[in-house]
Amino acid sequence: MNASKWIALGTAATLTLAPLGGAGARSGAADPHLVAREVVSLNAAGSASEVRGVKVFRGEEGTRIVLSLDGKLGAYERIELKNPTRLAVDLLGVSRAPKAQAVSAPGVSSVRFGVHADRVRVVFDLEGPKLPPYRISPVAEGLEVVFPSTEAKLAEAAPASAPTPARNEPKADNRSRVLDVAFQGEGAEQRVDVVLSGSVRHEVERPDTRTRVLTLRGAELPQKLVRSLDTTAFAGPVRSVASFMDRDDGAVRVVVTLREDAQDDLEVRGNRLSWRFKGEPVEATIVDEAGRVTRAAADTGTRRYTGTRVSFEFKDIDIHNLLRILAEVSKKNLVVADDVKGTVTIRLRNVPWDQALDLILRSKGLGKEEEGNIIRIAPLERLQAEREAAAKAQEAKEIAQPLFVRIIPVNYALASEIAPKVQDLLTKRGSLTVDQRTNTIIVKDVADAISRAQALVRTLDTQTPQVLISSRIVETSTNFSRELGIQWGGSFSASQATGNATGLGFPNSIGGSGSVPGNVGAGGAVPAQPNWAVSFPAGVGESSGGAVGFTFGSAGGAAQLNLRLSALESRGLLKTVSAPKVTTLDNREAVIGQGVSIPFSQVSAAGVNTVFVEAKLELRVTPHVTSDGSILMKIRASNNQPSENIRGANGQPAITKREAETEVLVKDGDTTVIGGIYTRRTSESVGQIPLLGDIPVLGWFFKSRSVSDERTELLIFISPTIVNREAALVAGG
Repeated sequence: MNASKWIALGTAATLTLAPLGGAGARSGAADPHLVAREVVSLNAAGSASEVRGVKVFRGEEGTRIVLSLDGKLGAYERIELKNPTRLAVDLLGVSRAPKAQAVSAPGVSSVRFGVHADRVRVVFDLEGPKLPPYRISPVAEGLEVVFPSTEAKLAEAAPASAPTPARNEPKADNRSRVLDVAFQGEGAEQRVDVVLSGSVRHEVERPDTRTRVLTLRGAELPQKLVRSLDTTAFAGPVRSVASFMDRDDGAVRVVVTLREDAQDDLEVRGNRLSWRFKGEPVEATIVDEAGRVTRAAADTGTRRYTGTRVSFEFKDIDIHNLLRILAEVSKKNLVVADDVKGTVTIRLRNVPWDQALDLILRSKGLGKEEEGNIIRIAPLERLQAEREAAAKAQEAKEIAQPLFVRIIPVNYALASEIAPKVQDLLTKRGSLTVDQRTNTIIVKDVADAISRAQALVRTLDTQTPQVLISSRIVETSTNFSRELGIQWGGSFSASQATGNATGLGFPNSIGGSGSVPGNVGAGGAVPAQPNWAVSFPAGVGESSGGAVGFTFGSAGGAAQLNLRLSALESRGLLKTVSAPKVTTLDNREAVIGQGVSIPFSQVSAAGVNTVFVEAKLELRVTPHVTSDGSILMKIRASNNQPSENIRGANGQPAITKREAETEVLVKDGDTTVIGGIYTRRTSESVGQIPLLGDIPVLGWFFKSRSVSDERTELLIFISPTIVNREAALVAGG
């Protein structure tokens, strides 16, 4: 760990911690004053053995306290305490220190020393109610502890999104933001998840075997995530997780302190960094007087232990004394049998007290019985004998009880279906019969067994929910067509009859006319036989479209021009709404349908065979009512109708199929759309005289145009409703 960084406490930093007690025969009850603790290795030889003095310096950075040592410090342990607020630093390997020294500095009132066999504890008494940010780092003289001034605190607490221009840091808008630093996992495998708002450059450093540092370049850390999490309560390789913003290079660092060397692997998933740690879980070791060793990993097995975590180390301690210590820690009342004897050698580190008790009892062949706040401890053989005696006494009591006969009516279910379940609740003397006619169960047994049977029948004999399924099948179709047509033609004659002969011997007379036959109907302006030269009419007729005709001719009848314009436009809208409804029981299929059966004739060597094909509207639903009042439905809806446009070889209509099959979950009374089919068919056709129809503008005199647009849409709506919801709920309760 880089010890030169600021350490700031967050609101979520305090978890259940191991006790502050050291080795020896000291109880491991958790210290209520302890906030956090961490051992920091400085990778030095550790030659320091004496604290020679304390020097205090004051400046813009804050109060700097230097502990002068006679050599290099190998490691130290920082301990944060509350009520009152104190910071303790254990100088590991140092054995001598001066007397306490008063400090005249803002926030720090005194520096005290405590000498132990393997360390010197330096205690900084602080004035405020909360532990301020601080920094611990090695220097040439020894070790320094810096408490920042008010200006330095404000600068430290300022958001990373507002850096000073002198550092030329990127703007907050260009930096990815750390959204969360979360710890997860118990036992041997744990992980730290870092969630970011965008991608950043990252690297992992391993300064020593027990420290891992994740550096995030170009990231921003909110003030609420500047914290240190103590994770020793989760009995895994990770002891603490600290996250902070390094003001020197503007990087975010996540420092993980390990209990011992462990494997770590960083995996990147999008904007999430998943940092996994794998090691050995915390173990408990117990040795009894016979030399048997019991080891167990903390928080293993099917049972989950929730007691206060303790640490013990005793040699040949009397088991009665050890149980008294556990009773004091657990605040439980313990009753120990007289034949519980012996001594135990035990070494526990960070183990829940209830797990420690189970391990101790298992190593001594003991068992326990819990009744409220009282725990009774006795040998397993004795407890087993007591249970067997109690079972025999209960059996003898049942044999001595009189037998009763009770008729249990079944209202909604079948008695034959409930009877096997009731049979399992009867005693060996009990019997059960079913009367099919009255749908009742006849039970003969002791009073307690009959009461159990009645309670089970009341629970199972509930009203089966009935579901009303309402559906609406909506089918709409629209069509649009437009036709524009033109017809023109005429005749020309040059002869003596018309007074415009050619004056030649041959040809003396010339005549020409359109050769496309046609008529315009009676009363039209155009002759009944106009002899069209260009004929592209629209499909007009009675109550359909319109046409206009023109006739142009010369006075002598030598030339004649006939013109006819026709146009047709049609629109149509068809909407079909089918609303089938059906009611059914829970988990029972319901079918409702309406339609026709169309006969189809099949000719074979055996003769003519008639087969009926159904064309109908059908709804098949199987509902299931869930415990929260929702309805799970298997639905098959079909709307198959005979086609009016498509016919078979014998004139039978084709079948137009529209089907939907699905499973949906719908709340009671809600509506869901299970299917929608939308089709659109457009067409455009042009008829013209080759080449002439391609002439711009004039080409319209030599062609016609027809446009059509057809649209169809099918929607299926399903609305389930529990008909007897209230009655079913009352019966089930």
